[in-house]
Amino acid sequence: MADTLAIIAGKLSARAIRAVGAGLGSNLPGRISRAISPRVLANLARQSRKGVLAVSGTNGKSTTTGLVSSILRHAGCKIAHNRQGANLVTGITASLVDSADWCGNLDVDYCLFEIDEAALPIVAKEVPISVVLVTNLFRDQLDRFGELDTTALLIGRGITCNKSKAVLNADDPNVAQLGADCERLFYGIESLSPDNSSGSPHASEAAETSSFKTVQSPDPATEASGTPEAGVQELAYCPTCSAEYVYSITFYGQLGHYACKSCGSQRPVPDISGSDVHLHPSSSTFALGYKGKSYAVSLPLPGLFNVYNALAAASLCFSLGLSADVICAGLTDYSTLFGRSERVTILERAVWIQLIKNPAGASQAVRAAVRDPHSRILIAINDNTADGRDVSWLWDAEFELLRAHDKPIIVTGQRCYDMALRLKYAAIPQGNITIIPELDRALQAGLDTMRSDETLWVLPTYTCLLDLQKITRSMGSTLSGT
Repeated sequence: MADTLAIIAGKLSARAIRAVGAGLGSNLPGRISRAISPRVLANLARQSRKGVLAVSGTNGKSTTTGLVSSILRHAGCKIAHNRQGANLVTGITASLVDSADWCGNLDVDYCLFEIDEAALPIVAKEVPISVVLVTNLFRDQLDRFGELDTTALLIGRGITCNKSKAVLNADDPNVAQLGADCERLFYGIESLSPDNSSGSPHASEAAETSSFKTVQSPDPATEASGTPEAGVQELAYCPTCSAEYVYSITFYGQLGHYACKSCGSQRPVPDISGSDVHLHPSSSTFALGYKGKSYAVSLPLPGLFNVYNALAAASLCFSLGLSADVICAGLTDYSTLFGRSERVTILERAVWIQLIKNPAGASQAVRAAVRDPHSRILIAINDNTADGRDVSWLWDAEFELLRAHDKPIIVTGQRCYDMALRLKYAAIPQGNITIIPELDRALQAGLDTMRSDETLWVLPTYTCLLDLQKITRSMGSTLSGT
């Protein structure tokens, strides 16, 4: 009875929130339902016929979960998925309440959750998670998480709580060490195509000695054109002997091929691999390798970070026993999620929206924007609680890449002046920096300056993205999830 009341209350509150235009109803209904029945999440999730799947990590959770969803739907599976990206316990609860019927019945094969790193062990205590996929671990919201060892500890607890199968990024040493006592499946990138070669075979020669220091390439403007892409390297250390890892190749951040010269520990051999990666302004292609066979993948998303997301999604789905044909079809037919490499048309102009929130993600988004020869760029920075109050991460992101961008760059949001200062120190000519604090005016200015063949790349932090959602609706366009 308590669950039924909780679900009715959650559904009614979600409808009321949407009806008055107060939001998507992706969190508060879950809070209300849990107040009435603290076990509502556990009881709903246990109705899934084939299990609960979780995606966690610093960057790429929403896109990776969306790609998994696309594949599962191609496989004919029914799923419950927190598609709107509300990834705390209340948001996950709200998504299941919304998927259930009024009597509390959930007719799904899988529950698929994007889960915040800190929320993963909390959810795992309530819900028996079958598979945990971890994308990567970068510095993110230091005011909330602290350093990476804290984040890794939280995710590790989430994996071991139910002895879940772990699908892990072999190229990230911070991720590859997780779940040592559980069944593990590793994925990683083996090679890039010569025209997009972004790994630096000599990255280790430039390595410094302190944890998470960075190594800046001498000419970021040249780097933006295609080689190399390693740019800023975050160093990592062997969990066995604490010696510094040595890299034979780096892709970005600490992602690459690494080994410990002290104890012999090294990057695990991937069970699923990506090779011959080609990056284009609005898409990517790569060869997906599994059990000695190779499959061509055409991905409607730009950037090496999205190739990693696709590889992660494919790996999780291989772990479920899905066929390569279904996986490739699901990746190819993927439709973007809210603000994650989302392409929309606003006032007859092409706009590409990519959420940024930490140095690694921002660097990759900037790189993808610069790779597009027809791009215009708008950067929107807020520092609300949901964004992370500490914006010092702006100084660690590779905004030097924008030296290769010869058009004006618009900065907006609560911390637009901080962003403008960051661009000044990145040696962007001051005449190419336009400061417009109000997001609606900044977006309109960006659209007004575009030619018909250009694309406006909007790089917002999270609460700017929420504001953008409302602004675009007033302009007659709708973002995903709205």
